[in-house]
Order: sequence, then structure tokens, then C-alpha cells
Amino acid sequence: MGATAAMMRLRTPRWKDPRLIVGIVLVVASVLMGAVLVSRLSETTSVLIARSAIVPGDTISAEDLVAVELRLGEQTDRYLGSVDAIPEGSVALRTIHPGELVPMSAVGQSEEVQLRPVVIPVDASVAESVVPGATVELWHTAPTTEDGTEMRARMLVPDAVVRSVDEGSTLGMQKMSVEVLVPSDSLGEVLEVLSQDQQLDVIGIPGAHGLAP
Repeated sequence: MGATAAMMRLRTPRWKDPRLIVGIVLVVASVLMGAVLVSRLSETTSVLIARSAIVPGDTISAEDLVAVELRLGEQTDRYLGSVDAIPEGSVALRTIHPGELVPMSAVGQSEEVQLRPVVIPVDASVAESVVPGATVELWHTAPTTEDGTEMRARMLVPDAVVRSVDEGSTLGMQKMSVEVLVPSDSLGEVLEVLSQDQQLDVIGIPGAHGLAP
């Protein structure tokens, strides 16, 4: 009786055994899923990259972009794949840096941009140290009061964006200036300082994109 039971346990499974069939199905399914995953990860897709800095409010055009083939895996839907996919009249909602993939979340309409341009006179060192797309701080240093009390510098805007840099004329007749984009809720305070001819400094943020070497 014991020998017979042992032989039954060691008997080769039949092909019609449900457990064997289920095992084969699971193995085949696992192989197929792995093949599909590897295939998807190895596929390349067309995606747009910024040629140069595109700042908030700038119209996004074909001249600003270049199409390349990259492996994005499951992130394909997050980025623009062709110029035809850009809605008419679209602008950048945030700074898109040179060489950066163009995310769909950074593209919208002009009314969505909550930044306003302001031109600030600067000295040569500032004009040479920042480039369009750079994130900068705006600091205000009030003049000394009549009683001799000196006012400390205070930050007006922690995250302004450089839109353009005007290095002045070659003869030095035109003062250098930087056009920056500031949040709408800070615009009044910035304009008030500029209207009083008080000092407003443009300070680059170390480690931020867009600082000239």
C-alpha cells in the first residue's frame, strides 16, 4: 500500500492536469508581458526641445523648437511631440530653458500668465551676469532719511524672470537695463520704487538656470 502511494506521487503529471495547464498559462503570460514592456521602453518617440530660452508670455513658434527622437517610456503624454500639437496663439506659462523638453503643462494662453514686464536700469556687471530666462531677485535699498537713519535693503520680488538684456549703446550714451517679469501683485511696489528713482538691484540666484558663466 505504501509503495503504491509513493508511485502515485512520483507519477509524471498528465497534460490534462488543470494545475499544469494553469502553470503554463502563467509562464506564457509573464513572458508576453515582459516582451511588451521591453518593447515599449525601447521605442523612441518624437519630442520637442527648446533651442533657446522661452520666457513666460513669449509666443511658442517652430523657430524656437527642434524635434528629436527619445525614449520616454510611459511619460510620452507629458511632452509636446510636434509643432502641430501646439494650439494657435500658445505662449509659455513658465520659463523653458535651452535644451529642455517642452512639457504640455508649460504651454497655455496669454491670459494665464500672471507676470508683467518692467525695465530696470542696471550697471555693466549685472547686465553681463544674467541672460534671458534667468531667475533673479529684486532688492530695494531706500535712501538715508532726513534724520540720518539708514534703511536696510529689503527683497521686493524673490523670483523675477529676466526677459531681455539691453547692454546699451557702444558709445555709452544709453544706460544698460534688464527687462524682468514680475508677479502682478508685486508690480505696484516695484513701479513705485522706480518712479522715485530709488535703487532697485537685480540679483542673480546662485545655482539658478540662466546665469552667465
